[in-house]
Amino acid sequence: MRTTFLLTLLLAFQAVAFAQTANEQSLPIKRVILYSNGVAHIERRGVINGNAEINLSFKQSQVDDVLKSMIVIDLGEGRIGAVSYNSSAPPSARMAEIPFSVDARSENGDEEGGIAGVLAQLQGAKVTVTSSRGPVSGSVLTVTPREMKSEKGSYLTHFVVIASESGEITSLDLDEVRSIKLLDKDTQKDINEFAGASAMSRRRDAKTITVTSEGTGPRELMISYTISAPIWKTTYRVVMDDEGKPFFQGWAIVDNVSEESWNGVKLSLVSGSPVSFIQTLQKPMYRYRPVVPIPEDLELDPQLYEAEIGYGDGEGSGSGSGSGTGTTSSTFQGARTAGSNVILDGVDSNNMMSAPSTVISNELMNLSAGVETAAKGNEIGDLFEYEVEQPVTVERNRSALIPIIQTKMEGERISIFNQNARSDRPMNGLLLTNTTPLTFEGGSMTVIDGNAYAGEALMERLKSQERRLISYALDLSTVVSVDKKEDREPAKLIKAVDGVFQVHFFKSDSKIYKFKNLSDRKKVVWVEHPIRPGWKLSEKTQKPDILTERYYRFRVELGPFETNSLEVAEQQGLMDVYRLDTFSKEQLALFVERRYIDSATRAKLEKLIELRSRLAEIEMRLESLDDERDEISEDQKRFRENIEALSKTPEAKALIARYIQKAGDQETRIEQLSAQKKSLEAESAGLEEEIRKEIREFRFEQTN
Repeated sequence: MRTTFLLTLLLAFQAVAFAQTANEQSLPIKRVILYSNGVAHIERRGVINGNAEINLSFKQSQVDDVLKSMIVIDLGEGRIGAVSYNSSAPPSARMAEIPFSVDARSENGDEEGGIAGVLAQLQGAKVTVTSSRGPVSGSVLTVTPREMKSEKGSYLTHFVVIASESGEITSLDLDEVRSIKLLDKDTQKDINEFAGASAMSRRRDAKTITVTSEGTGPRELMISYTISAPIWKTTYRVVMDDEGKPFFQGWAIVDNVSEESWNGVKLSLVSGSPVSFIQTLQKPMYRYRPVVPIPEDLELDPQLYEAEIGYGDGEGSGSGSGSGTGTTSSTFQGARTAGSNVILDGVDSNNMMSAPSTVISNELMNLSAGVETAAKGNEIGDLFEYEVEQPVTVERNRSALIPIIQTKMEGERISIFNQNARSDRPMNGLLLTNTTPLTFEGGSMTVIDGNAYAGEALMERLKSQERRLISYALDLSTVVSVDKKEDREPAKLIKAVDGVFQVHFFKSDSKIYKFKNLSDRKKVVWVEHPIRPGWKLSEKTQKPDILTERYYRFRVELGPFETNSLEVAEQQGLMDVYRLDTFSKEQLALFVERRYIDSATRAKLEKLIELRSRLAEIEMRLESLDDERDEISEDQKRFRENIEALSKTPEAKALIARYIQKAGDQETRIEQLSAQKKSLEAESAGLEEEIRKEIREFRFEQTN
């Protein structure tokens, strides 16, 4: 009974609070725009009446996107009120601010839970208690436990003590209480906040955003917002006829992972990469601000800022659709499921498969098949939108396959060879040209050749009028071999600049692609040759048919059982550097052998080498003089030490005289060495100046 009283109490006050709010109404989802960068734009529309309150439920992870992007428009005479949402504070923190708490479960009469536990924490609150003795109004004084006895034994009960305004004190057994009404508004508010916090703690991932509109009468209200969503995916089918002409069919895969079904919504699929990010907006944030004292003499003048004087705007739009007409009344409008079969053109797929004489490519390529696109395409700036013309229904937590493209295309059956992918055989493929005004989002592709499965491929985004190579299988009827040659071409330019000889030449690198067609059918092979930084195609190489960011593409035609080849020669400009101040006889011999220079330049270089040889000889003589002087200095040091030692003995006079005589001779030699060194240094300086002059005045340039 205590649990029943508590539930009645909480529900009663929640009902009172709800009755005081605006008229709660709902807005159904009318439009969904899915973007290829992982977001969805949701638009809700509906008719509201009077003061309306719209409650929208979101996952916790979606709220930041909604707060960042929500747009609310009252299309009538109403006025949009506040957009509110429940607090982002943890439920435990919210409950901690409420002046009482209630356990979720009360067992064995525990006074911490149940009606006794609630009333014990509402001491002083004004209430009206209705029991078998009638209603009693007053303030709660206390709740006391009391052990009672009966024929079955003792049991624990609780009594609430009420003090009326007239001074009467009444004790009531809670087992006899039928209802309790709280009279204080503050106490009612605490009960409601506790109930809300309890509900929040039970569903922590749920957030409710409430939109209010004040007005009279019926009017239309629109709410739109952007949330994260699974990217929409594309998958294509290419059906080729005997001549390799393709029929193109595209499907979009969309996923509704929300808690709400899309019923008859207007669905658009946008291809492109708009900037999108997540910013934490729902959680209160505070910024630290330092406290800075203001000096008494500080004066601040207001600052003026100039207005901007430039502006710019721009827009772009476009649309496209494709269709085919014929004499028959059957028109392909898409595909729908019927049990486990696919209904195509109103014909069950099982029945279609039972007619082996019907070739898929012939039926699709026939103009009488009535081919037309299932979606209308529109450019939105740099983005491209597929607007599905018929309403779409996708139940919650379900996915759907929706036809968006059905059109004839221009293409050619080819083979594609890229040595980095495979060195011996090319790949079967298509050179596909998007002749429609539509943009095709990247996705997987299944290729049907004639009436048989031919392979699968991946395609990147393909814009209108753009060409793309697509490979789907290994070409087993073409064999490829690649030979490579490297060489150094003769020097193209030889010149001397600022004391440096520069020899400019080309390093050549050639690849010879050899193809052999093993089939009785004509073939076209596209060769992808990598573009290397610093290299360029030589003049003898044919001009590539297509140039991409990373490859040259060459077209090679092969007749039945024919062999053909393609040579791609590249050149890299290089330069050898020779310093004139270190130029040697061996390098001069190399220049003469390769005919880099003429006879006059050869004479200048020989003179320069001869001057450098003389300078080197003088440097060697100077080094020899320095070595001799160092030896004399060491001898004189030894003499001084010996003389000092012998001067203490009277019988060493003759030996001392000998040392002194030899030291005198060495001093004479030192003077001679100094004079020779001075003369050689002067000669060396003259040679160095002459060499610098020769290098400074050396000029040469020759083009071969």
